Amino acid sequence: IFSIVNEEPNAEECKAKIKQYEEAHRTEIVIRQSHRADEERAIQDQIAAEQREAERRKRDYQEGEKAIALAKRKYKQESTEVLLGEREEVSADLVAAQMQGYRNELKRQREGKAAATNFVSPRVREPEGGLLKRETKFDREIYRKRQAAG
Repeated sequence: IFSIVNEEPNAEECKAKIKQYEEAHRTEIVIRQSHRADEERAIQDQIAAEQREAERRKRDYQEGEKAIALAKRKYKQESTEVLLGEREEVSADLVAAQMQGYRNELKRQREGKAAATNFVSPRVREPEGGLLKRETKFDREIYRKRQAAG
């Protein structure tokens, strides 16, 4: 090869030797090339699988963030409705999600484990005179005044 590159006088002999070697060992050369191609293909497949997995994880994270934002929005809306008297109480699943941290609770609900792990908390006895009721029910006007006051 050195002779061929430097164009020495016996370069033709060297070319002939190389051609003769290639013809004599053609099957071994082909086998080595196919092994290299297989290794490269395996590496490319692994890279593609890792990229797909990263994209899937990113998509799952984004969906989780959207679900958390939606749950927070629903909780805020329902708590406002409770303050305005349009609703009795905030739904239990939103309260549980808010108490336990939205991310963990929403994961549990998405996986369907919420029903299995959802337990009823112990009841508290009501006082003899009954529960104290608010003297004034919040209406929109009082709510807006409070919001404006800060």
